[in-house]
Amino acid sequence: MTLLVTVKEAEEDQTGAPDMKAVIAVVGLAIEARIAGTAAMIADGDRTAFLLRDAIRQGVRGVISFGVCGGLDPKLRPGKVVIASSVFAGKGEAYPSDLLWAEELLRMIPGSGYSPIAGVASPITSFEQRRDFHATTGAVAADMESQIVARIAAEFRIPFAACRVVLNPAHRILPRAALINIGPAGKPGLRKIGGSVLKDPRQLPSLSRPAVDAVIAVLALRSAKQRLGTHLGFPHLRSRRPLNCLIPSAPAAYPM
Repeated sequence: MTLLVTVKEAEEDQTGAPDMKAVIAVVGLAIEARIAGTAAMIADGDRTAFLLRDAIRQGVRGVISFGVCGGLDPKLRPGKVVIASSVFAGKGEAYPSDLLWAEELLRMIPGSGYSPIAGVASPITSFEQRRDFHATTGAVAADMESQIVARIAAEFRIPFAACRVVLNPAHRILPRAALINIGPAGKPGLRKIGGSVLKDPRQLPSLSRPAVDAVIAVLALRSAKQRLGTHLGFPHLRSRRPLNCLIPSAPAAYPM
């Protein structure tokens, strides 16, 4: 089930007026939701788009894809923060991120990169697939939530951004146990992972490096969140959305 975690039901902007869930972060894991802290929606298939639309209709003014990602560009190492210039969401479908928000994220997170990323339906597992995907799309990293964020934000004409930290680099070949689907509420299925290792203990040595990468990525994600603050760097708090932003429009995608 998709989980909506709300730490503070209302925040105050500089006018003193309550700012109800100004920004919502869409994540894939429970730990990412805890790090995001404000309002975080853990993705869960088709329900994610439904609940995200509902949240926007209730007053959310910006949406950010937040969490870890897989590297596609061989130069990216674990812990690298990537701010999306655009999100590739499928063949012939890409969405530019909000420029002001991206600029603010880059300013607030020193050393972060600014490049296209991709939202994909399933992990890209082999080095050859990652290399070819990077060459074809220009995306330097991929995750499984950014395409949802980009499409829905374009539909409602509200700003979106993506702040992702590289977990596994492009050259890392993950064992089967590391590719088991995330369980309910964004939590790893530890029993299934353990069962996979028991069936094939040869995976165990190859799981140690991804575990180290995960620690590096989570620490980098926590550091980024601390720098971004409650509203995740959202630069549009003073503005008020026009009424027509609640009327879905044709996606503002551009051809690839």
